Amino acid sequence: MSEKMVVSPLQRFADFTVSYQGMFYPMETDHMGHANVRYYSRVFNESAYFTFTTVGITPNYMRKNNRGMAAITENYEYKREILPGDLIQVRSCLINFTPKSLHVWAVMIDPCTDEICSINDQICVSLDTIKRKSVPWPKKIFENGRKMIRSRPKIQ
Repeated sequence: MSEKMVVSPLQRFADFTVSYQGMFYPMETDHMGHANVRYYSRVFNESAYFTFTTVGITPNYMRKNNRGMAAITENYEYKREILPGDLIQVRSCLINFTPKSLHVWAVMIDPCTDEICSINDQICVSLDTIKRKSVPWPKKIFENGRKMIRSRPKIQ
């Protein structure tokens, strides 16, 4: 009988981009004493923007070209409460990159307990910030993005 080897989240996602690290502070709790929805939204938003930079969608690129990003769908899966003082790390990847959009997937892990706290995936479009319409990526960004696509991770 073969034993199934259990791989921890930190090991399993070791080659993903570390796109956010921080500590959860008491000021970010809700009325029940755990992380509020704004906290998750802020952390995953910052994580996504960091992930964008890995393909060249940098703040400088956006400012110089009147470009921005707009989330068109976003999903959260909450796995474990986050309490004040907990340390968290977000690791992310791109799971799709089309001529005008990208799909970023992220997992929030407590590095002290090696537990998954939350999962986020979102689809974002390239936005002309003047016309307020979606626009194609420049060729270099599109090529970079296509090279970084990986399969959607499965969570046990």
